[in-house]
Amino acid sequence: MPPDWQLSVWITSLVDNWSVLDEVGKVLASNYFAPKVAAIILVCLWFGTRNYARREYNQKVIVGVAVGTALGFIVAESLCLIQDQTGDFWNRPYLNHDEAKFAMEKLYFPLPDSSFPSNAMCGLAAIATGIGFADRRAAIAVWILVALWAFGRMYVGVHYPVDIAGGILIGATCALIGRYAVLRFDHTLSWLLAKARMFYMA
Repeated sequence: MPPDWQLSVWITSLVDNWSVLDEVGKVLASNYFAPKVAAIILVCLWFGTRNYARREYNQKVIVGVAVGTALGFIVAESLCLIQDQTGDFWNRPYLNHDEAKFAMEKLYFPLPDSSFPSNAMCGLAAIATGIGFADRRAAIAVWILVALWAFGRMYVGVHYPVDIAGGILIGATCALIGRYAVLRFDHTLSWLLAKARMFYMA
């Protein structure tokens, strides 16, 4: 078990004490709330200004975000596959602790893959890091979503804090790589965005 398992047990032990907190935790843990809000923010950044130069810059940043997010998922999934192949599987909290099992059964559902790293945090952290190059306020908003989603996932017993930290680290690192990759193909991307504008897609 990870060294932070006691914190995980304490968080999941809060379940069933306050019905309002349970409902909030259930919403925050879902795969709908945080990703959908993040998607809305990305769309607003993509189309959200009439300034041609600024809009193209934002769009290039978002392409970098997409590259970084995809790379982050590849890294996270590769780590899960390695664990499957080696048999050194990182169990989710609900498989190790009664408190987490109760929380998962009451508020969520079992997940078949490894607990480490958190794929969810990997993706959202990549978005939060990447869009910081375009709009700091938007980045702060997504980092708040990261924190809320992280709490929700721990609250329902599907992640340890170290799973969250690992996912965030991978996502943020891959976002920086994605940003660098986009800068290397700046002229090509400008041409592609010009073509996309012909179809009102950029």
